[in-house]
Order: sequence, then structure tokens, then C-alpha cells
Amino acid sequence: MQADMTQAPFLPMGQPGNQGYEAHYNFSETFEVTQFHCHDYFEFYIHLNGGEYMGVDNRLYPLRPNQLFVLPPFSMHGLSCTREMKNYERAYLNLAPEVLRVLGCGQIDPESLFRQHTAGNVCTYQLSDEDAKTFVSCIRRIRENQSRKGDPYERFGDYALMISLLDVVCRTMRRTDPVEGEIFGSSIIQEILSYINNHYTQPIRMENLARSFGVSVSWLSHEFARFTNRSVYDYVLYRRVMLARQQILGDASLNDIAYQCGFNDYSNFLRSFTRITGMSPSQYRKQLRQYSKKELDEHMKL
Repeated sequence: MQADMTQAPFLPMGQPGNQGYEAHYNFSETFEVTQFHCHDYFEFYIHLNGGEYMGVDNRLYPLRPNQLFVLPPFSMHGLSCTREMKNYERAYLNLAPEVLRVLGCGQIDPESLFRQHTAGNVCTYQLSDEDAKTFVSCIRRIRENQSRKGDPYERFGDYALMISLLDVVCRTMRRTDPVEGEIFGSSIIQEILSYINNHYTQPIRMENLARSFGVSVSWLSHEFARFTNRSVYDYVLYRRVMLARQQILGDASLNDIAYQCGFNDYSNFLRSFTRITGMSPSQYRKQLRQYSKKELDEHMKL
């Protein structure tokens, strides 16, 4: 299998200057779909216009106006389309688990709540026009405040807005059924993706994978890339690195993590991790520990 080297670097929420949350509102007259990817924070995303499909793990969801996605950390997702995307409009909140827990005010555990609701790919809901308007309004106001990072009064206001936004999400999840995913073309590609998601720490060869599912290597390569915008090799490598990212904050040695995540030697792990995250595993571990300590100190002041 050949590696696809053209991919956006993985950026953790704990980058210097980051407060553990980011709000975005975007409109694009034309838009190229992104590769399937994941991140170390929750994403609360609303599709407003112009998109065609959202892929989450091995399911595909037709996009409709005011459609909400709740994406937990390290959930693989990305846009997919059969045509050029035009007038693509969306808004989303990226929220670190640490901040999400603080928003529970010690009364509830929002992180566990959203993880339970997103289990088994149950992650998308249809918002009413009124709730969608509230959601987008909160996003816009938080986004405006981001230019004044460090101001404790603005941050307090952001927390209030995020609670309002999450209230919309919780009420929607409680009173409506999730939107069902669809079969993407042949169901075989979804079966293959499901298999990879469950076995990516084990050796995977294109030839063996194609033979097991009764398809040709060329068909598998083309259909897999059409669904995920990644080659099979690149997808497996990315998932292994993301699994390592989840484990790297713990106490296990980096060498043990490398083998547990499917790398056959540390040098391959070091090279792959650095290319995808933009830093070495040891640098990444150091930054995450500094960020976790900083977040704890900041929350103790609130």
C-alpha cells in the first residue's frame, strides 16, 4: 500500500493560547471536501446549507438544513459529495472535555452524557428553526469574543453562551429521534470500513482485505478513497496515531504505546506521529501535560 502524504496536520485543542474551546461560523461559495479526520475534543456542528453528505465512522448521513452533529473525541468524520459543493454554510463549536465537564457546574456530567448519546453512531439530530437560530447566535457571539482572549469577563460570558447552546442540544436529543445513516453505494465499503475500524492495530494488507471481501484491489482503493478521501494505508496510519494520542497522556512508555497501536518499531511510530501531529511523541506528551495542568489551575480560579 502506498501512503497518501497530502493531509492536514492534527492540531490538538491544547495549543498555546487556546482556552479549550473555539467557535466557528463559515460560508464558502465553493468548497473542497476534507479527508476523514478526528480530534481530541467534542465538536457540535450544525449544517445550514450547501453540503451533501457527512460521513461518521462507517455511516453516511445526507445533510439537510439545521442538521446537528454531536461528534465525540476521536470519532472519524468528514464531508463526502458526488458533485461540487457550493454556498456551503455551517457553524460549529469545538469543546475540550475538560471545559465540558466544568460547564456541568458540578451538578451533572455532560461529557458522559454526550458520550452515551453518541455511542453506536447515534450522533445527528434535526433542529427546529428556532433552536437552529439560537445555536448559530451563540456560535457567532462566542466567535466575536475570541478576539479578546484572556479577558476573564468575556470568558465567563462565553461559558454562559456555551451552556445555552448545550441546552439546545440536550433538549433536542431528549425529545427527538436521531437521524438514521444511509448505505453509501455498495454496503461492502461500509463493511470494509467497519472491519478496519475494529482491526487497525493489526497488520492490514490491501490484497488480503480485497480478497476477504470479494473485491479487486483497484475497486477497494477507488471506493475507499471516494468515501473517506484517504487511501486505506493513510487511514490505518492516521487511526493508529490517533489511538496513540489518546494513550500518550497516561504513564505507559512511548515504546509500549507504539506497539500497542500497531507499529512494528519505534522509528516508524516516531516518523508517522511527527508527520501527522506536527511534533514528536515526547513533545506532544509534554504539551498535553502542561495544558492539563494549566486548565486545572484556570478552572480553580473561576
